[in-house]
Amino acid sequence: MTTALGVDWARGCWVVVALDDGDVTITTEPTVLNVWRAHPDADAILVDIPIGLPETPPRDCDRAAASMLGERQSSVFDVPRRAAVEADGYEAARAENGGRLGSQSWGLVPRIREVDCFLDAHPEAEAQVYESHPEVCYARFAARTGADDPGSKLEAAGLDARLSILETVDEAFGTQVRRFVESRRDDPQWHHRIQSGRLDDVLDAAALALTAGEGSFGVLPEKRNVDDRRVIVYPS
Repeated sequence: MTTALGVDWARGCWVVVALDDGDVTITTEPTVLNVWRAHPDADAILVDIPIGLPETPPRDCDRAAASMLGERQSSVFDVPRRAAVEADGYEAARAENGGRLGSQSWGLVPRIREVDCFLDAHPEAEAQVYESHPEVCYARFAARTGADDPGSKLEAAGLDARLSILETVDEAFGTQVRRFVESRRDDPQWHHRIQSGRLDDVLDAAALALTAGEGSFGVLPEKRNVDDRRVIVYPS
């Protein structure tokens, strides 16, 4: 039984890192619904996408995540309000969001809508599916292990630093992820469903899977309504 999943959008598909009794598998799925159906018995599925949309941004969990990341807070983007996510077209969405809607936020609107609709249609999945943030996870893992800031995930040094952090936290897990990453880095053939250009997404999903596998999470913001789904979980 797969017990822990990390899921990250990778420009055309969802990258899924699954941790099952120490074994790691890395695959892709076209939709979040496919992820859930492929792993119905997962204890925790952590997704790098906003869950719980604000009527008026910003969300408290995003403020808390930005505060935790300090100089790296730019990786936390403003989540559009619900009316913007549900609007037809960019101009309408921008108007609904107070006249402001960045390209990163707009680019993720279809995925935000997908996850929101999925959870609305499958409320039973709420006990398994949680929002997380890879940079928050890496920051917490780095602090736990005494590692330096890993830098940009878009650079080779940043990928290597993240692999080292994963190996330090869980050697067997990190080694399996490194083996996969190195195979795609050295031989990025077109027929691989996860090519070299998506390796940063693999490492993002890996951080979420490792967090999910720990079983207990820290939650941002710390002070919240217990029924509020607008939270970001991270390694405790």
